[in-house]
Amino acid sequence: MLFKIKEELMEAVQDHSIRHARREYYVTESSKTKWKVLCKHSTEEQWCRWELRGGYKPKIRRWEITQYKGTHTCVLNNMSLSHGNINRAYIASLHLGHVKCNSSYGIKHVIQNVNDQTGYDVPYQKAWCSLKMAREIVYGTWESSVQKLPKYLGAIQKYNPGTIVEWKHKGFQASTGKYVMGYVFWAFKPCIDGFHFCRNIISVDGTHLYTKYKYKLLIAAAMDGNQQVLPLAFAVVDEETYPSWKWFLQQLSRHVIRGRRGMCLISDRHGGLIKAVREGPDFVSLHGVRRYCLRHVCSNFNSSIKNVVLKDLCWQAGSKYQLRKFNRIMEEIKKQDVKAFAYLDKINKEKWTASHDGGWRCGILTTNMSECINGVLKGARRLPVSALVEITLERTVHYFHVRAIKGQKMLQNNQLWTDFACKMFISWQQKAVEHTVTKYSHAQQSASVITRRQNRHGMNTHVVKIANRECSCGKWN
Repeated sequence: MLFKIKEELMEAVQDHSIRHARREYYVTESSKTKWKVLCKHSTEEQWCRWELRGGYKPKIRRWEITQYKGTHTCVLNNMSLSHGNINRAYIASLHLGHVKCNSSYGIKHVIQNVNDQTGYDVPYQKAWCSLKMAREIVYGTWESSVQKLPKYLGAIQKYNPGTIVEWKHKGFQASTGKYVMGYVFWAFKPCIDGFHFCRNIISVDGTHLYTKYKYKLLIAAAMDGNQQVLPLAFAVVDEETYPSWKWFLQQLSRHVIRGRRGMCLISDRHGGLIKAVREGPDFVSLHGVRRYCLRHVCSNFNSSIKNVVLKDLCWQAGSKYQLRKFNRIMEEIKKQDVKAFAYLDKINKEKWTASHDGGWRCGILTTNMSECINGVLKGARRLPVSALVEITLERTVHYFHVRAIKGQKMLQNNQLWTDFACKMFISWQQKAVEHTVTKYSHAQQSASVITRRQNRHGMNTHVVKIANRECSCGKWN
């Protein structure tokens, strides 16, 4: 049997010993022209005749098995669950295809796959190191990935005209003649164009990258007319701080928002982000607003108060559109815990409640949009930066491909509205049949409507102003 290089011979013997012979071996000789292994289970009392030699043949420029002394003659007293020749390189070689095809491929998958293929168990630490090695073989190291990033992003811009890439470097190393990466921002052209057909709402979020260097990924996302998330922009920054958020929002304003007025930014209450928003032009009074993610408000509230029942009431208070319902729930919180009431009362009600929002949120209470993108990229956050950018491109292309098919189907069906809108219209129409219109002014295009009674609720009177697209229930705002 011939092999091009010594490593091929070594890998073949290793794989055969693990999968088929199920014996361990050790190397007794290894040089540029020779390689010899013996059975590790051989003892003076129980000698095993198994032996394999390999050598390099200059005339044919190949390695060859020159001696093979049959099958193992040793008898194993105990069947081991581990194998000494299963090293990190071997495990990594088994998972290169999985790592390439699935960025979320994790340690538990490695352990299970090795057991399925070989019947042996591997310890967690060895699986972790092997997975890291496989990722580096497929995607390179963080350092090599950073070196590759400018050319890769340049290629994306070249073949996707209008795609935006911005850099901010930490400094210049004279010894290497290279810049040190600080921040990098990218936004794909179709996403920038698509945003102008979305609601005036942007959700932003930051998350950790689980790499050698503790960089952060910042994400901005919007919601289209079919209630589908549209990724707007990404950035990799060294820390989630005021300077990094300020820079990210500046790029978002310049390249994505582009002077559009009436914007609503939904985010958590990160101190650096709050300060950056105050200094930005797009999310301050007259131009736009900033709102808090209700789920983060409730989570922080629970961390302080430590009461799940009150946490649920906090969510109810923040999600109610009618002022009287909000006040009723706040009074209930006050009865149960005055400190809890005081905690919520200190927060600007416009920032976290639907009843005081003024219609800016359009029914969106949380940062689920950006967190949805974050969740999709969860596995990619363990990869080097160039691989992360590549996966954001692949995911975005997939989004547009799937949605183009949906959109074409809607056009073929002569739909005036998206599937989501049609579903909502039908639902509202079914409920409206049971409502009662008591007064109607054709001149003012207004009506007084009494809602249906259901489970001891309802029978409330609301004023609808069609011309202004308003209803006193607050849900149309």
